[in-house]
Amino acid sequence: MAMSFLQRGAHGARMLAATAMLAGTLVAGLAPAASAQSTTADPQLVGKMASITLDQSVLPDGYTLVGEAFLDAEHAGYANIDAKSLTDTGFLGRYVSYYENESAKGRIISYVSAWNSEDAAKAGFQLIEDEAKTNPGESLADSTASVGDEPRELTTGTFKDGDATIGTSDLTFRSGTFLVGVDVEKTDGSQPDASVTEALAKTTADRAATVAGGNNPQYTDLSLAVESLPLSSLGTAIQTGFLTPAEVEHVYGVQGSSLSKLTASWTETVAIGAEPKQVPYITVGLTTFATADEAKAVVTGAADLTPSLANLKATDNVAVDGADSAAAFAFTSAATDASAADSYRVLVSKGTLLIVVDVQGAPNGDLATETAMNLAKAQIGCIGQGSCPAPSLPDGLAG
Repeated sequence: MAMSFLQRGAHGARMLAATAMLAGTLVAGLAPAASAQSTTADPQLVGKMASITLDQSVLPDGYTLVGEAFLDAEHAGYANIDAKSLTDTGFLGRYVSYYENESAKGRIISYVSAWNSEDAAKAGFQLIEDEAKTNPGESLADSTASVGDEPRELTTGTFKDGDATIGTSDLTFRSGTFLVGVDVEKTDGSQPDASVTEALAKTTADRAATVAGGNNPQYTDLSLAVESLPLSSLGTAIQTGFLTPAEVEHVYGVQGSSLSKLTASWTETVAIGAEPKQVPYITVGLTTFATADEAKAVVTGAADLTPSLANLKATDNVAVDGADSAAAFAFTSAATDASAADSYRVLVSKGTLLIVVDVQGAPNGDLATETAMNLAKAQIGCIGQGSCPAPSLPDGLAG
């Protein structure tokens, strides 16, 4: 999924996303209109933050994922607050997860910012929650909140988004060294129900407490984020985060497939080319299942889960060192005007783990194949190691 997070409204949580197609565990096609940024971040920190934000399983009906990403100080999006002010206060990064319900004229954004100490988080709250600075002239009011640690507050009212008036109910609180929040918005200017915001904030606080206790909220697994190939150093982040079974299946328009049995899924997509299309795109997805047979079933039935792609052709007798099973496909990316296959997807299982590597829009099919196979081999080598070094890419991949 392509997206650009741009600051809007109170608490620095208002984001607009330019969306193409969801970058899921098995990416079908990407055509980003905009994106986040190229940055190198601590994968353990990013994984914790991504575990705290809300997912589709806990949101009201009808909300679907637009995008989610980690943002550094240069791209954090707090209006009228520069990167130095953030880092001087102890800012480590920000993670945002964005959902929309067009029929209900609604948006829900959950967000986490990380700070280097509890005192820094308290000072950071005073910095980024100063609406007079970040949202001058908007019709916003703060009130007390009862969720999470102090400092905390509920902001309600309206703000301008271009010519539109957006109604907001935004609750921010501290949880240890994190500032956590949920922003419920109505794009027709009406006021969201604050009780919905409070309920969602309570769920987020529970997730934050679970992470603080060293455990994984449902459909997350910190080890996946830590042991995944770190792609952020290679290019521009398109999608980074955990996906639920429903979110993964939504990519393919299926229900009750082998993917519905996943226990956790981590996906990262980056664009390594230049504007405007930014191709090629590289995706690595790690997904766990309860049994090795369930992971292998996805590989065996990969053709049934693969959307109709131009020039799609399965590769015979695929073998990846260390894998229990493997499958691969060549195809033409929907994001390019190529007439021949310029993309390659590799799926492997290793025990209860499914690994998917997707390279789209390469200069030619051979480079796409070489890159995907090398990354799949490198990813298998990271499993169980507790960390993963940045991968290298073939010369000429970015054109």
